[in-house]
Amino acid sequence: MSHFENYMKESFEETVIEDKDGFYHYSLYDDYLFINNLYVSPNSRGLKVAKGYIKEMAKIAKIKKYEQIIGSVSLSNLKKEKVLMIYLRNKCKISSVNENCIYVSIETNDALTL
Repeated sequence: MSHFENYMKESFEETVIEDKDGFYHYSLYDDYLFINNLYVSPNSRGLKVAKGYIKEMAKIAKIKKYEQIIGSVSLSNLKKEKVLMIYLRNKCKISSVNENCIYVSIETNDALTL
């Protein structure tokens, strides 16, 4: 485990999974899994790593009997358009927007079939 993984687990009871290609960070709520962060290293982009990460989180959501996975794109993210396109290409739909974020969602069963 990295220091970041340990910090998030210890401080916030949130989960970070890292591998050679990047990481994903999620939180579990009463009825959904929330994707806090998803990052794919430049050398691994275009290799369907993000799709794999979403599928892994969908497996967790399925075990928890969650029907939905929710994520967000910060409007302050320098790559916000690319991040949003990754979500949309992976069957996510825009669910709401506020002055800071675009929220996306996907049904757990749809995410399992990516």
